[in-house]
Amino acid sequence: MLPTKLKKYTYAFIMAGILMNILISCDQCFYKTTSTGLQYRIEKKGEGPKPKNGELLLIDIVYKTKDRKVVLDYTNSDSPVIVRYSDSDSNLQADGGIYEAISMLKKGDRFIFKLPAKKALGRQFSEAATKHQLEENTLLYTHVYLKDIVNEKQLEQLQKEQFKAMLEKRKEHIAKQLPKDLEIINNYLDKKQIKASSTNSGLKYTIDKPGKGAHPQPGNTVKVHYVGKTLEGQVFDTSIAEVAQQHNMYDARRHYEPLEFRIGEGSMIEGFEEGIKLLKRHAKAHLFLPSVLAYGEAEFLPYIKAHSNLIFEVELVDILTQ
Repeated sequence: MLPTKLKKYTYAFIMAGILMNILISCDQCFYKTTSTGLQYRIEKKGEGPKPKNGELLLIDIVYKTKDRKVVLDYTNSDSPVIVRYSDSDSNLQADGGIYEAISMLKKGDRFIFKLPAKKALGRQFSEAATKHQLEENTLLYTHVYLKDIVNEKQLEQLQKEQFKAMLEKRKEHIAKQLPKDLEIINNYLDKKQIKASSTNSGLKYTIDKPGKGAHPQPGNTVKVHYVGKTLEGQVFDTSIAEVAQQHNMYDARRHYEPLEFRIGEGSMIEGFEEGIKLLKRHAKAHLFLPSVLAYGEAEFLPYIKAHSNLIFEVELVDILTQ
């Protein structure tokens, strides 16, 4: 026989366990439902105002599965999601989806909404569905935080400050990463007995065939044939059909022709455009890009990993003046 006091403790422990299991299994108990069927839970009430028509909402959003796996995360404090608020379309707000969810918020609010994956993710659904095995009606726990409400002028000022902060962060990253990149590239060049020239940015290059005429200027559209490789020699992209065939990467749906881009628009990775600006019409060259002038920390697997130093074999086919 158990002592009476021990019986009480045992009973309380069992009841606590039962209650905990009920709470864990009863996810629905924590959510309210709107007339459209939108399920929501208030994590924290803000103390700011409701947005007005035409104002811009700065929002952090994280999409998670029921077992808490992150599907998409837009909580980077430097670049929140920006939504223009409109109170003129009641049908849009009462859609049972993300627009209705946003219309419920005031500044400082943190809500969790349960939304079908297709409705929650919109254009991002297909990619996320493949990666996370989602069905259109898979419920995603959508964590939404309304950080701020601003007008056009305030947003412009905020973006200027963010851009300045981004440049400072990039400068710090380059200062740390570039010496590592150059050590790897220099070792490669020494091993291959390649004598390359350098620019102040850290770009290394060889001119294999001199061109004629002037260098491309900002505003010029250039046509460039290229072969992109890793330092290990793996070709990851090319504009030349024969090269693609040689490396078993030919895609019949693609048009293999010189790449066109305008100098000065920032549409290409930094080291590639800098290298093309060094050439004249019909010149051929090898460009050795440190990762900080290529894709940086981004990955394009299987060949381009974070901090990948790259080689581009290029030919400046033509310069089109504007």
